[in-house]
Amino acid sequence: QLTIIFKNFQECVEQKMYHADTDELPSAFADGSKNGGERHGANAARGGAGPRAARGDQARCIGTTIVVRQVGRHLTFAVRMPEEVVNSVEEGDDQHLYLCLHGCPANQRIDFRNFRARAAEAQGSGRNRDRGAAPPLPPHGFTYQSARAKCKERLPVEDLYSQSCVFDLLSSGDINFTMAAYCAFEDVKMLHSNSKRSHI
Repeated sequence: QLTIIFKNFQECVEQKMYHADTDELPSAFADGSKNGGERHGANAARGGAGPRAARGDQARCIGTTIVVRQVGRHLTFAVRMPEEVVNSVEEGDDQHLYLCLHGCPANQRIDFRNFRARAAEAQGSGRNRDRGAAPPLPPHGFTYQSARAKCKERLPVEDLYSQSCVFDLLSSGDINFTMAAYCAFEDVKMLHSNSKRSHI
């Protein structure tokens, strides 16, 4: 599930909450409204195109667009927001809710290079145990090479999105993650002001 809170912001946006669950991406805010009130440049919830469903939420006067998608059983989101809005933390705010400022908590981050090295090591030790047979596949059915080849079908350029795709296939085996990584890349191309910087 995903909850987005548009906070009361100057003379621009009334506080609104958008809540999405797997198989339920509503086209309205939690209170049933489709816009953020009568203020100048009020936010709007609207539908969009994409796998399963995509939702676009905009707060025009603060230059913010949020895209929420469902890919398989997973929700993804992309945000375009001016830096001054991102950094406008108010005194007394519950700052652990500010994902854009702090990123994922350190204890929830996984080092891809270490993960990849361990996967290669496990594959190598399997090969050494039985030189006459092919090494066993990981529990989810992807080796690093097969995951990379699968991701390359949609993401031919080696970048953050292809690495994310490979990691997700290795760790979960869920083929939907190839589409999630591809959608993330497409969202950045759509949301980023400089399309030449979409490969990171």
